[in-house]
Amino acid sequence: MKKHHLKVLVPGILAVTALALAVGVGAQTPPPPGPPPTGVGAQTPPPPAPPQAPNPGHHKDSAAAAKHDADLKAECEAMMAKKKAMEEKLQAMDATLDKLVATMNAAKPEVDMEKPMAAVINELVAQRKASRAMMMEMQPAMMAHMLHHMQMHGAKGAMECPMMKTDNPPEPKAEEKKPTM
Repeated sequence: MKKHHLKVLVPGILAVTALALAVGVGAQTPPPPGPPPTGVGAQTPPPPAPPQAPNPGHHKDSAAAAKHDADLKAECEAMMAKKKAMEEKLQAMDATLDKLVATMNAAKPEVDMEKPMAAVINELVAQRKASRAMMMEMQPAMMAHMLHHMQMHGAKGAMECPMMKTDNPPEPKAEEKKPTM
């Protein structure tokens, strides 16, 4: 057999085998409970287990849980502060860009348009790099923070974080000025 055929045949066989194993695993379920067997060779079911006393080490005691909740709340507040600082930086960046665009729009096309345009383009590049750096810095901390919520409160815990709730969503700007050329 040629090598080309093996390149196609081997992955196909592996895929079929994996599919067959997955289907086979799902087929191995216990039979549904029915009436106990009677007659010769019937086994008697085991007696029901006695009720167990609560295990004191199984659940966190309330003091430890309260401390963990307080730590998580402090972590939420710190993340909210970081988010607010990032939003303020982005607003300052927008203001800087607005000033440069206004300067560019005020320039007379027949005189000197290169410097204002270069300033706007350079600022856009710098802001793009700064935004990406802020995002890359914040992302691992945010993921760790959400993981803490999920460890404490399960899968829905992350959605209970104040960071995930918005009291006042940003409103779209009524009028955006487009640069004139």
